[in-house]
Amino acid sequence: MQRSRICTLLATLLAPVALLAQNVTSSGTLSSSIGGVLLDGDRPAFQQLTQTKKGGFIGLDEFQLTSEGESSVFKFEARLMPSDDSYRLVARFDKSEKYYIEGGYDQFRVWYDGSSTRLPDGSSFVMFDEDLSLKRSKLWLEAGYYTPNQTLLKFRLEQGIRDGSKSSTKWGDSSLAGRNIVPSFYNIDEETTTLTVDIGNESQEEVKWNVGGRYHEAKLNNAHWFRRRPFESADRQVTSKDGTTTDIFAVHGFYMRKLNEKLTVSAGALRTDLDTNLVSSRIYGQSYDAVYDPAFLRRQQRDHGFFGLHGDGEVNQTVLNVNAVYVPRPHWSIRPSLRFENLSQEMMAEFTETEVGAANTGFLMAEHHGETVADKEYDEFTGNLEARYTGLKNMVFSATGEWIHGTGTLDEKYIDLHSMEADPERLSDDSRDSQKLALDAKWYVKPGLSLFAQYYYQVKINDYDATLDNTVGSYPSYLSDQDFETNDINVRLSWKPFSQLSLISRYDLQKSTITTIAVGLGKQESLSMDTHILSQNVTWTPNSRLYLTASANFNFDRMEMPENVFARIKHADNNAVSGSLSGGYTVSKKDDLYVDYSMFRSSNFIDYSALSLPFGSSVKQNVASITWVRRMSENLSYTTKYSLVTNRDDGTGGINNFDAHVLYARVQYRF
Repeated sequence: MQRSRICTLLATLLAPVALLAQNVTSSGTLSSSIGGVLLDGDRPAFQQLTQTKKGGFIGLDEFQLTSEGESSVFKFEARLMPSDDSYRLVARFDKSEKYYIEGGYDQFRVWYDGSSTRLPDGSSFVMFDEDLSLKRSKLWLEAGYYTPNQTLLKFRLEQGIRDGSKSSTKWGDSSLAGRNIVPSFYNIDEETTTLTVDIGNESQEEVKWNVGGRYHEAKLNNAHWFRRRPFESADRQVTSKDGTTTDIFAVHGFYMRKLNEKLTVSAGALRTDLDTNLVSSRIYGQSYDAVYDPAFLRRQQRDHGFFGLHGDGEVNQTVLNVNAVYVPRPHWSIRPSLRFENLSQEMMAEFTETEVGAANTGFLMAEHHGETVADKEYDEFTGNLEARYTGLKNMVFSATGEWIHGTGTLDEKYIDLHSMEADPERLSDDSRDSQKLALDAKWYVKPGLSLFAQYYYQVKINDYDATLDNTVGSYPSYLSDQDFETNDINVRLSWKPFSQLSLISRYDLQKSTITTIAVGLGKQESLSMDTHILSQNVTWTPNSRLYLTASANFNFDRMEMPENVFARIKHADNNAVSGSLSGGYTVSKKDDLYVDYSMFRSSNFIDYSALSLPFGSSVKQNVASITWVRRMSENLSYTTKYSLVTNRDDGTGGINNFDAHVLYARVQYRF
């Protein structure tokens, strides 16, 4: 069915070629490639890192055709790589200032690695075929028509598909560590259809406008699979299903007008309505996708699941904004803006909840038929003011301030449909305030030397007030205040001491803190994070035949938190070093030689697998390649490339290590 759609689409798109006049100029590119991989080590880790299939590839990797007539242009491009599951067919026909039509099909595959972290003995769980991948495809048709005054009416229909499996960090538990370190994966089956219609005119300098509508439908049939206590007497498999259907209808518009040389104003609006139908379940069993069995022999205390969930949700969003650009005097510009957003959500779901009792009850399965209801209202006002000054020679100064104030209410309850009692039932009010100030300065010291500096300060204040909460104790309505504060400064120096050498240096420093007030507890700094980033780029071209480029990035990141009594963790580092070196040399009139090298290093792994989840990563990655290009003529060229890719990952106990030799060859013809 899909192939017939593609053939019909291509026939429609190629038809305009016959309409072109005989006076046509055509040009294009045709290239075919072949490659393979010699791999020693973990295949899924290699494929995820390089996004290259281990089995090799062959096919048409590029075809481009452009035909230009006196008043029309036809473009066609294609990529056909069956072994890599990569296809692209796109055609577009333009009739100058009258109309255009475009359509195409694009498909590619994304690879994932389904492995998890290490066990206390240094090994890792292998629960399934870790060679996971998702196929993503898109089919579209777009057409536009220009009226005599250059107003554009545009129509686009697009269908997207995601199908396959991918890794997940929602892992199962094991008694080996008492924590969730058992790998899991998602089965993905999603289809989306989007229809957009826009009409607008942006050809005039004084006035620009656009209005449009968008309809989006999404159908999800996804499942998440994981195991609890594998290879133990309490081994059981859990399947969580999500069968969601969503309809979104949105209308939008904007209008911009230049009133005079000093003032330009614009305004925009967006209205979005979302309707969702939910179908879901989470069932424990002895196999994947098991049927619910209340007498399942391996059930354990606190195995919390549900089945027969069906529900509906509705979201309504309105966004309004007004902007202006005011130039009161030469060298000054002021840009104020205001934004308002209203968000309304209503959700309802009915389901049967399952819960397993303690061992002294014989692991008795209890079932509760219940309903959850949640209503949320939220209003947010945003103001932004930017001022820029260019009155000093070779210097530019700007300052930006942003203020956000939002208030909302959340009413949520669970109703037992047998007793008709609501437990829990909560009504919460919240307010959120944010302020951000940014200062920028650019100094063009002299030709080839410039300096840029920026500082910004941001604070976010979140207040929560549980006006109604019938749960025992304060959980989960235990937060009353949580504040975020960030200071950031970055400096960039661009210097070209002479024509053959170019240097770019940058330094970033960011300090962030989170302060929390919980019910019954005092004010406490719950997190502090310091980040230092230093980067350097060098480009050297000593002569017309040789160039060298090098870059290095150093990231020093420390996150500190109150000591966890269980794991004794006081801080977590995310330090990393990455770099690259590349160069090219013209060997002769027909031959070019290129070399490339890149590396990544992190050494932050904290092995708490005997007590809790391991933290951080310890990875060493290297990619080195050499490429030779031979130009047989102005139209024909050959390319061969060899790459060595290595990976060492101590965080997985070494099971993701690999050494790969990648071979690539390409023939390209230009016409």
